[in-house]
Amino acid sequence: MLAAVQVVGARRLALINPPWVDAAMTKGGVAYFEGAGLDVVFAQSAELPNNPRDVHPGTLYEWTRANVPASADVVFVGGNGFRAIGMIEALEEDLRRPVLTANQVLVWCALRRTGPSAGVAGYGRVFEEQLPVRTSALAEARDQGGAPAL
Repeated sequence: MLAAVQVVGARRLALINPPWVDAAMTKGGVAYFEGAGLDVVFAQSAELPNNPRDVHPGTLYEWTRANVPASADVVFVGGNGFRAIGMIEALEEDLRRPVLTANQVLVWCALRRTGPSAGVAGYGRVFEEQLPVRTSALAEARDQGGAPAL
């Protein structure tokens, strides 16, 4: 998650959690991001239905658009199982800042670490950014003509 925030150049984060995330967990999220040097300017669970199947991406889009302060330079929508991916592109366009979601960042990081050549469109600005491809100890040792240290 932090790598995605860093590649989009963000310093001030708005944290949106699913409705079923309690205040203590949101506070823990704030501590995590602040511990990484980010300024959390907003942190709240979305005031939407408590059942994940009842939360539509359009409703999440409207709630987030209405509640994220202008001082945030990135929006992070936490929580897997939260149908957020369908609203990323529209929200980024409307707010004019990157929007990151837990599942989106997970896929972005996995793709960047494995080095695919195919682009991903429509799922947020973060997919326009690149991470260096990590190689395994075995591949590094092979490239250097030796065996990996065990």
